[in-house]
Amino acid sequence: MSKENLNRRDFLKSSVKTVTIGGLILSTFDIKKLIASTSEVNSAPAKVINLSDYPALGSTGGHEMIDSNTIVIRTGSNKFTALSTVCTHKKCDVEFSGDGFECPCHGSTFSKTGKVTNGPAKKNLKSYKTNYNETDNSLTINM
Repeated sequence: MSKENLNRRDFLKSSVKTVTIGGLILSTFDIKKLIASTSEVNSAPAKVINLSDYPALGSTGGHEMIDSNTIVIRTGSNKFTALSTVCTHKKCDVEFSGDGFECPCHGSTFSKTGKVTNGPAKKNLKSYKTNYNETDNSLTINM
C-alpha cells in the first residue's frame, strides 16, 4: 500500500492491527516485576552505625568519619547530617574544619551542611538522609 493510496479505512485497519499486536506483546511482560526490579536498582543501601562506636558523635557539634568518604555531624540532640567528603568539582577529598569544608585541590568551600560557599565547585556536597533511633542509639544512613 503506498502513501498515495492510503485512505481513512485502511489507516484505521492498520492502526487497530498495530495497537492490538502491541497490546498482546506488552501483556506478556509482568509489569509488577519490572517496576519492582527498577525500584530495587534505584533504592539506596542503608548503613546502620551504633553511635557508641563513634564517641565524637555523642554530643552536638561532634563529627566523625564513618568510612573513607562519608562524614557524620551531630547537629542537635536527635539530628545528624551525613555528607560525602568528595568535592563536586574535581572529586578531591575535602577537609572539615569544624565550621565547613575546604577542597585542597582548587579551593572550593562548603558550609557545614554541604552547600557551596565559594567555587569553582557549583554543586553542593552529596548529602544522605539519616534516621536516628534513640532506643538503640543507632543511626541509619541511606547512602
